[in-house]
Amino acid sequence: MSEVFETRSSSPLLFLALVLGSFMLSYIPIMNWPFSWMMTFFHEISHGIAALLTGGSIDSIRLHLRGSGLCTTIGGISFIISLAGYLGAVIWGMGIYLMADTLNKRHADELAIFIVSIVLLSAVLWGRDLITLLIMAVLIVVWMSIMKLNDNAYIKIGIKFIGIFILLDAIKAPLHLIDGRHYGDGARLADLTGIPELVWVTTWFLIASSGLYALWKMSNKAHA
Repeated sequence: MSEVFETRSSSPLLFLALVLGSFMLSYIPIMNWPFSWMMTFFHEISHGIAALLTGGSIDSIRLHLRGSGLCTTIGGISFIISLAGYLGAVIWGMGIYLMADTLNKRHADELAIFIVSIVLLSAVLWGRDLITLLIMAVLIVVWMSIMKLNDNAYIKIGIKFIGIFILLDAIKAPLHLIDGRHYGDGARLADLTGIPELVWVTTWFLIASSGLYALWKMSNKAHA
């Protein structure tokens, strides 16, 4: 029975169920907050990683209750840092989903410990306010809860759900930049390059949508 459930955890039907479940949850107030915070954290830490990799540093990371956030960096290459937020969220979402298929219980625990370590390190080094620290504590609890699951199939489904939610949020989030305020990553890139903000928003949307489609194709291929 367990082997059958394990097989179904990689099926196209499950993929569609995860997408539908993630989409519906994203519109349920309060219940969607921990998962939205997850996407926001990976978005902001991607800015920070880009800053570190291009010779800059991270001053602070702030996460807000309603799902927005801010990573303040010093130095580095502004173009790469601004581009990295939404692009990084896509990479994190796809990576987390794809890793789930190859994980056993021990590897799942190692993945959870890795992500918990990143969140904890971010809280210690760059968390500057109580709300941010509380949100990061919730993220740590979510991943530690995954470690408490005993059934490998359920662990994989839980990790896949998080990956899909991050990826779906990465599809929807750039669209909020189309608000006429000229504020955010798209506006910064427009100022840096002269390329209109709408082009950057469309690019992020297409990249994230392509990522979701790629996972769908992989799910079908694996089940064939």
